[in-house]
Amino acid sequence: MPHDTMKCFSSFLLAAALLAAAFPGRAADNAPPAYLKVCVDSDDAPFSLEANPERGIDVEVAQALAQQLGRPLKLVWVQVPNRGGLGKALRQTIAAGQCDAYLGIPQGPDMGRELAERQLVASGSYLTLGYVLVGKPGSTPPTAATLRRAKKVGATSATPADLYLHRMQLARAPYAGSAALIAALKAGEIELALVWSPALADETASTLVRATESLDDADLYTGLTVATRNADAALTKEIATAVDALRSEGRFDAIAQRYGLPRIARR
Repeated sequence: MPHDTMKCFSSFLLAAALLAAAFPGRAADNAPPAYLKVCVDSDDAPFSLEANPERGIDVEVAQALAQQLGRPLKLVWVQVPNRGGLGKALRQTIAAGQCDAYLGIPQGPDMGRELAERQLVASGSYLTLGYVLVGKPGSTPPTAATLRRAKKVGATSATPADLYLHRMQLARAPYAGSAALIAALKAGEIELALVWSPALADETASTLVRATESLDDADLYTGLTVATRNADAALTKEIATAVDALRSEGRFDAIAQRYGLPRIARR
């Protein structure tokens, strides 16, 4: 390289270095925002389903949160193990740094202890789930009064709904799962049923008659939250603020209702 050319090139490098020193954040400011990596269950319709990754309540919740934060979204699909369940899934994914946030975390003291053990924290709830009192197709909407008068009320065995019926000394009929419970109600084997609200989003439950008010028992309900790492203090605050804002706007309820999930209006 000729001497004059080398001298000019060296001067250019020096000028570039001085410019970078004078404006240290300029390159970072121009960089695109980092992905918001969100963990969702790979097999939990109507919330999320890896086989149909464009649809699902939690998929749309994740999209709304990413939009609110101004970041592109990357879904991380999680297979929740049969042994160890959600606690093990949290340890293997978000606690291990595979995602920034984990959707669908239920509220409650047991889960609160699990999160604390994993150095995680939960946002406020973005949706409320619960057991809904329903009647057979063509019946009038059931109420707390008709529940007390019913001769036989179905519930999934060993769930809070089953325990509620036992505690209230009502004539309960336990079933192995929501599908069996819904089928029994349609067949007239039982007068009423307490059905877990996500099961009512299924097409098989579309003709059931739902109560217009919720039962007054806290054990029958839970909120879904977003888990983040304690160490990510800034992101934790941003997500908590975004959850509160979008919930106040009714955004999450609108998403859930598009999938047929009943809105729980607790008394």
